[in-house]
Amino acid sequence: MSDAITSAEFESKREFNLPEGATIIKKSSSISVEEIENGFILRKSYDIQWASLESPTDTKYEYFTKKWYSKENPIQITMPKEKSLADKLQ
Repeated sequence: MSDAITSAEFESKREFNLPEGATIIKKSSSISVEEIENGFILRKSYDIQWASLESPTDTKYEYFTKKWYSKENPIQITMPKEKSLADKLQ
C-alpha cells in the first residue's frame, strides 16, 4: 500500500462584507474548539440575517465560519461538583 497523496484541495478563507446601507436584523455566533495533534483549531460560526437598503422587505441570510489555530486551549469548561448537569436539568 502506498502513502502517496493522490489528491489535494485548497480552500481559501471566506469573507463576508455587509453591503453598504444594509441593516442587520439578527446576528448570532458560536465557538467550538477541536483538539488536534499540535494544538487546537478554533471555529467561530456566524449566522446573520440582514436586509439591503434597496429591498428592505427582502430578508437575506449569511452563514460563515472563521477558523484559527491556537497552541493552548482557549476555553475551560468547569462543572460544579455538587450536582451533575443531568441532575440540574430535571
